[in-house]
Amino acid sequence: MLSKIHCITISARLVCLALAAVFIISGVAKLMNFTDTISYFLEFRVLVKTPFVALLFSSLLVSMELALGVALLAEKNPAKPLLFSAGVMAAFTVFQAVTMLFPAKFTKTCPCFGASVDAAGIDWIPLLRNVLLLGLSIACYFYYRRSRTEHNVA
Repeated sequence: MLSKIHCITISARLVCLALAAVFIISGVAKLMNFTDTISYFLEFRVLVKTPFVALLFSSLLVSMELALGVALLAEKNPAKPLLFSAGVMAAFTVFQAVTMLFPAKFTKTCPCFGASVDAAGIDWIPLLRNVLLLGLSIACYFYYRRSRTEHNVA
């Protein structure tokens, strides 16, 4: 029978695998719909003034998501990738909240998990998903940070 410590360790590893899958799937989806991703960034007229800047933002975002997914899979103690994941998810959560507060400014949905479509009112699911992923990232970060500290003391 598995001990409580082993169950927690396995759960933390499964969360890392799930977060890695989310980032990799999202990055691949953005690559498969790269013109939608660029168009999505072009809607931010305040920050993105030219197609080149939209291309640059899109490329950086896809690269970051794929690298973070691989880091979460590859690291034996993924505390640092989890901390970065928490920061990314916090930024995505804030951005999602802003798009919900100002729906007239954002006419397309994020091409995170497929093609971008016309935004049709407030959708709570992406915000709740981001909050959940943020919470999981933070919880696992503290687990692995504590775990690393215990191994360094022993």
